[in-house]
Amino acid sequence: MSTKTDKQYYNVGVLLFQGADILDFAGPMEVLSHVSHNRNPDNPDRIFTILTIAQTTTIRAANALTVRVDTSLDNALGNISDYDILVVPGGPPSVLQPMVDANVPEVELIRRFAHLPRIASKRPRLLFSVCTGAFLLGATGVLSGLTVTTHHRAMNTLRDICVKFGNKSELPTNVVHKRYMDGGVIKGDAVQVITAGGVSSGLDASFYVVRLLTTTEMAAFVSRLMEYNWNELDK
Repeated sequence: MSTKTDKQYYNVGVLLFQGADILDFAGPMEVLSHVSHNRNPDNPDRIFTILTIAQTTTIRAANALTVRVDTSLDNALGNISDYDILVVPGGPPSVLQPMVDANVPEVELIRRFAHLPRIASKRPRLLFSVCTGAFLLGATGVLSGLTVTTHHRAMNTLRDICVKFGNKSELPTNVVHKRYMDGGVIKGDAVQVITAGGVSSGLDASFYVVRLLTTTEMAAFVSRLMEYNWNELDK
């Protein structure tokens, strides 16, 4: 049985693709990378081990930043059970909508992650989208019956995606305008879904993830370290 003093470690996969918004993935990576075992940023014993995932060895994010990727999408698909958290950034609708329509391998990665069985000794895995990354979650059908968010200008599109791909026998997806939403666990109690609104909202959601998996004190420590004014009650 876990206690508050037990040391928990999490493998984080950050799904990347051509045209991904930079802060959508760099924000969560920045927050999680600051969290260390004993609140000492110089301690190499990290709670979160972060790997970027993509189809290609490099991606061009927002047509402005070239990122060298840690592991291939094929490798991640074959080892999906190794990941405890999957971060899905967004991008322009002109990038995301064709991915949704084509049922690309990125969607299959999310689908497999969402349908992993629960490990009895662990808490639910986290599926965490930022901005229009929620489109890819919606394309898997796993958002049925959940309350989720996305960029305020993309809410109607997300609703349409969830209607198209959702489970018709379940309640519809409730899309709301929030900084972030904890939608709870999907059927099977194995994966918990957290969605963030546009771009900078991913920072707030990342601090929420830190608080959820560690402590409020840890989240406050990292926010002070980053000189970011995070209000845990401001959703």
